[in-house]
Amino acid sequence: RGWLAPEASPRRCRGLLTDRVQAQLDAAWAWDFLGITWWIYLLAFLLILWKLTPIFLNVGLAAMSNWIGGLPFGVILVCTYAAGMFLFMLPPVPGPPIYLFGGFVISDKCPWGFWWGAFICIVLCFFLKLSACAVQQKVFGQLLGRYHTVRATVGVHKPFIRAIEAILRQPGLRFGKCMILCGGPDWPTSVLAGMLKLSLAQCLLGTCPIILNVVPLALTGSFYLKRDHSEVWMRAGNLMFTLTVLTSVVFWAGMAWAIQNEFDRNHAELSRPKEEFVDLDWLDHRASVINERCVLRWPDMPPLLRVPFAGGAAGLTLVTYVLFFRGKSCFGEFKVTDSIERFRMFGRGGLIKPVGVACLAVA
Repeated sequence: RGWLAPEASPRRCRGLLTDRVQAQLDAAWAWDFLGITWWIYLLAFLLILWKLTPIFLNVGLAAMSNWIGGLPFGVILVCTYAAGMFLFMLPPVPGPPIYLFGGFVISDKCPWGFWWGAFICIVLCFFLKLSACAVQQKVFGQLLGRYHTVRATVGVHKPFIRAIEAILRQPGLRFGKCMILCGGPDWPTSVLAGMLKLSLAQCLLGTCPIILNVVPLALTGSFYLKRDHSEVWMRAGNLMFTLTVLTSVVFWAGMAWAIQNEFDRNHAELSRPKEEFVDLDWLDHRASVINERCVLRWPDMPPLLRVPFAGGAAGLTLVTYVLFFRGKSCFGEFKVTDSIERFRMFGRGGLIKPVGVACLAVA
């Protein structure tokens, strides 16, 4: 349903626009601007949350490092594992920073020396990743998979998810399967595997190549401890971080290729209706009919609501652009390996600069 009636579309600019461009302009003029505004609010909220989470996560991990520094080594391992599991259970929070944190803390506090500490950290982080995936799949995924509404919202009956399912059901260490399990977002990927009732053992097997990403990231934190001893350690840390980024890019690219390749090979089968999805198709049809019957268009809204609603969307859009493209003018830098004693929230040298305060106030 359009923002304006079709007859109110822009007058045709003869001689200025081609038929194709004019058709696209007419289509844009008929967009559902009320629905678009709702999406602006939702996406802006998610993007702002995604931007702020790593910043304050580093502060929390640095504070934890300062707190557990004087504890016995075994307790440090337990605290690191528990913190990692907690982070992996939160959908918007990235889990990999715990690898960097572990490399910094465990290597420093290991009673058997630096290299043993680095090795223990790698083993712990790898086991942490697998156990977190198992909990996400068997607890969250299978629990949410019992509800038809959730399955319909996720779209397990749609071609895209069915393509992912076809890849993940392959046994062993198949290329596409490993790329999705290692390159996909932690929480959504494992939870989706649970909703699809995939084999836990096969999913954990396909996740094992994540060790190629865990090792360099954990060693990045470990080598940071030696940065003052020699320039070689600093360069080694930079090399490990570069390898982390490289493996992540390979996983992401491989995941995209695997899904597209599955679409190209089995598009007809993936698009074919299946009897087991009748209930989900009915939910889609019902939602579509309800949306058609219960239509609220932009002109139907009172002006007193239209102005703040549109103004808020415009303000959130501006804030999102500033946070992402001018992030350094909004926030300072605070690494996991920094001392919590020098942390300041506001003011000169603080984590949140005046521009950042203004952006958060507008948001």
